[in-house]
Amino acid sequence: MDKVYLTWWQVDRAIFALADELRKNFMPDVIVGVARGGLIPAVRLSHILGDLEVKVIDVKFYKGIDDRMEKPEITIPLHGLLEGKKVVIVDDVSDTGKTLEVVIEEVKKAGAKEVKVACLSMKPWTKVVPDFYVFRTDKWIVFPWEEFPVVVRE
Repeated sequence: MDKVYLTWWQVDRAIFALADELRKNFMPDVIVGVARGGLIPAVRLSHILGDLEVKVIDVKFYKGIDDRMEKPEITIPLHGLLEGKKVVIVDDVSDTGKTLEVVIEEVKKAGAKEVKVACLSMKPWTKVVPDFYVFRTDKWIVFPWEEFPVVVRE
């Protein structure tokens, strides 16, 4: 599968674009970040939008490129209630959409009044089209936090 490598600058621009759309169309009370890929965008959005509360859920589905488990599995559950809250679920990419389906269900079970999804990217074949996203691609996305660190030698 072809890959696209994003820089920190590109990711930051994308997060600011999501923040602008959320401010205009759906100002959440709480952000739910999907570990691992959604955590950096979720925390960054929280700061940009005025230090909104961030909750975390971890759902494992991928083992590698084109290597998935049979179904997504919650490994760190969502803690606390979201009773009557407007919630935005944040992830890096909506690929199959199966992870987001699980998270949406959990957020609704926690009592959220309204639920929206924001992702940096989406794949054309996803089952869950995010309410807010920046770009579409059919390539494997390599985010800057996934790259190996550069070793500086003196």
